[in-house]
Amino acid sequence: MPEEILPTDQTGPTPDSRPANIPRNLKPYFLCFLVKGPKWDEPEGAETLMPAQLAFLRDQIEWRRYKLAGPVTAAGDIVGFSILEAADAAAALALANQDPAVLAGRVNAQILPAILPSLDTLKIEFPTRR
Repeated sequence: MPEEILPTDQTGPTPDSRPANIPRNLKPYFLCFLVKGPKWDEPEGAETLMPAQLAFLRDQIEWRRYKLAGPVTAAGDIVGFSILEAADAAAALALANQDPAVLAGRVNAQILPAILPSLDTLKIEFPTRR
């Protein structure tokens, strides 16, 4: 039987009144899905686009704006994803739209709000920059 949320006063639930199966360290994030754009198959500039996009993603991860990012390997229109920390959906979309692949029209960014356990301690390790 599902656990019921206990009644609370005007200040909201206390950590002890939260259902046992809901994490205490929840935070708002934004999921960004990169979907094939109008220039997905265009060969022009392909040799420089991937290094530029990877550098962009590394910068965003190191600046802690992106919590993680990666490709989607299944066939279909969704080709990548990231989890962003931003003030609101408009700020998340503005940031995602700075991705070189978005700017080139290869992909479009779609933003969805999400509530996840805190990713503050997630550590992504990169090689030393050359």
